Amino acid sequence: MKMLESANHIIQTIEEAGGEAYIVGGAVRDMLLKREPGDYDLATSFLPDEVMRLFPVVIPTGLDHGTVTVVLDHIPFEVTTFRSESTYSDRRRPDEVTLGVSLEEDLTRRDFTINAMALKPAGLVDLFGGQDDLAAKIVRTVGRAEERFDEDALRMIRAFRFMSQLEFTLDQETEQAIKHQKQHLQSVAIERVAIEFEKLLLGPGREAALAAMLRTGIQQYMPHLNETIIKQLMALRFNGVSSDDVWTLVLVAGLRPEALRAWKRSKKQEGRAKTLAPLVQKETLSDWQRYRLSDEELEHLNEMTGRRHEERTSLPIRRLQDLTVNGRDMVELGLQKKQIKEALHHLERQVVHRQLDNQREILLKEVMSWKNQHGTESSTH
Repeated sequence: MKMLESANHIIQTIEEAGGEAYIVGGAVRDMLLKREPGDYDLATSFLPDEVMRLFPVVIPTGLDHGTVTVVLDHIPFEVTTFRSESTYSDRRRPDEVTLGVSLEEDLTRRDFTINAMALKPAGLVDLFGGQDDLAAKIVRTVGRAEERFDEDALRMIRAFRFMSQLEFTLDQETEQAIKHQKQHLQSVAIERVAIEFEKLLLGPGREAALAAMLRTGIQQYMPHLNETIIKQLMALRFNGVSSDDVWTLVLVAGLRPEALRAWKRSKKQEGRAKTLAPLVQKETLSDWQRYRLSDEELEHLNEMTGRRHEERTSLPIRRLQDLTVNGRDMVELGLQKKQIKEALHHLERQVVHRQLDNQREILLKEVMSWKNQHGTESSTH
């Protein structure tokens, strides 16, 4: 409630200064669905410099688009001037933004009816049937779907994302427009597509959303996806999966590990996926497989699969540094730089596989034996 009170305080302050202001977008949708909004965006008739004069802490975050961030009690609120947008030559960004238009013009440029409502303490503004579509659980564009998707082709993926997150169905005309314009998705930065696809996969209605994607054929314009992978994703369980883990299941569904690079995900996401994907279907893990995971990775694997793999605390060692010998010991035994690394990894495998006890005398003796067998050969490579 604290955030809503602050948002309403911003509205009241602007109105007392002679302007108009409303909560807009997803926050209005979420409140009408009795959900707690993650943030509150506001739209106003005032220009950015007029807003900046009214509040003590204001950050000019996007003046070209009429946006400033008002900070109240350490909470940021994006406040954007009512605006209209011209043609979208690249189907991503408007060629021109016009500030100072009416609220109706501002709401007309928005993507879906459920996101095109405005709210203030005095009441709700719903010009395009957003409340009716919320009640009917339908994702529908504001106005002609072809025009909305021409403006920003990413909206096609956002339609499926909202289907999944809200467990809504897709308006038939909106779906047909996606089918006819899906090739325009190629003009959108893959990072933007990936973020929406992640949110889609994490939603409770993902199966229906993925089925709708297949009906339109849009997956052919998403890197290395195909019908088989989408159908596998529809069949997989998604227990406890976060945005860090969701790409693990995309690999399990059949995406090649090397294809992840085309999606430009973070190193953490890519590394997690490549590490965990080969283990998701395994009933039990070997000692070596558990050893190669971090505690966090093992916990995430357990959450994803619903299994309870044995904890890493039962392993003889949990990292290379847990060996009772180290590189200095190898030097004293006469090993060279590359030999030291190879010998330590040999001991690591032997101990983890429980073929050797992690006792100093035993490991030093094993190193001498290893050196006699492999030392000369290793040093020549």
